[in-house]
Amino acid sequence: MEIPVDWKTIDLEGMEGTLLVVGEPGVGKSTFARALYEQLRALERRVAFLDGDPGQSTVGPPTTMTLSLHGDEKCFPPQGATWRWFVCSTTPAGHMLPLMVGASRLLRRAQESGAEVVIYDTTGLVGPAMGGDYLKMAKIDLLQPCLVVAIQRADELKGLLLPLKISKRTEVRILQPHPLARRRDAEERQKHRAARYRSYFKKAKPLTLRWSSFAIFPHPTFDPGRVVALEDDQGFTLGLGIAHDENRRSNQVTLMTPLRSMGGVAMIRIGDVKINAETFRDQQI
Repeated sequence: MEIPVDWKTIDLEGMEGTLLVVGEPGVGKSTFARALYEQLRALERRVAFLDGDPGQSTVGPPTTMTLSLHGDEKCFPPQGATWRWFVCSTTPAGHMLPLMVGASRLLRRAQESGAEVVIYDTTGLVGPAMGGDYLKMAKIDLLQPCLVVAIQRADELKGLLLPLKISKRTEVRILQPHPLARRRDAEERQKHRAARYRSYFKKAKPLTLRWSSFAIFPHPTFDPGRVVALEDDQGFTLGLGIAHDENRRSNQVTLMTPLRSMGGVAMIRIGDVKINAETFRDQQI
């Protein structure tokens, strides 16, 4: 996709820190974030890409945030080391705390791994009705980005951007949406998630475990189709699973998962999403 001229006006030479990309759905956030990544790789910078939208993900499976470091390639998505954080849902509404914790932990991991610049492609929740403006301001307060790039059609982000510009808390750049960008309707968003699930679980096999041997949060609810995360001792997601069959008498459950064993798994986190095993369409619980 051709990149608008004003999207190329940000001076990336010598830039370090986190670049936060914000905007409503359908303005081209992910396209812009990818363009930034490719420009920085062309400059041979050490770059990490944080896919922060658990509903319309571009790198990882839905319900997660995915951090990927660049490898030796200059293509997208990044082919280097990858970490994931389970948000438990495909929407930040009602799940803002795990979203915030995940963003903080993943950015810290990027910095520890030597990334000079982290591009954070955020969710499209920005409006005040669902608390989107408070969520974005909290992210800025917590993560202290060096630059906030706001893509807006009119002044829908004014409540967030005006205080930032006056306070000079961080640099703010405002860009126009991509001319070809459009907002996906609910059915298109559902199809996108189904395709991402299908790609992630294409090599999944049944794995039976005794859940009493693991920490469970918040409680063992393995009804068929429920998505769970298998986490390491740092809270990062080693793999997702779809509950297939449970035996409460023996405390056993069979998961469909790409993981081949439970080695390294310290906790099983129960999600708030169910997936149809045949169509991969999901629904909130």
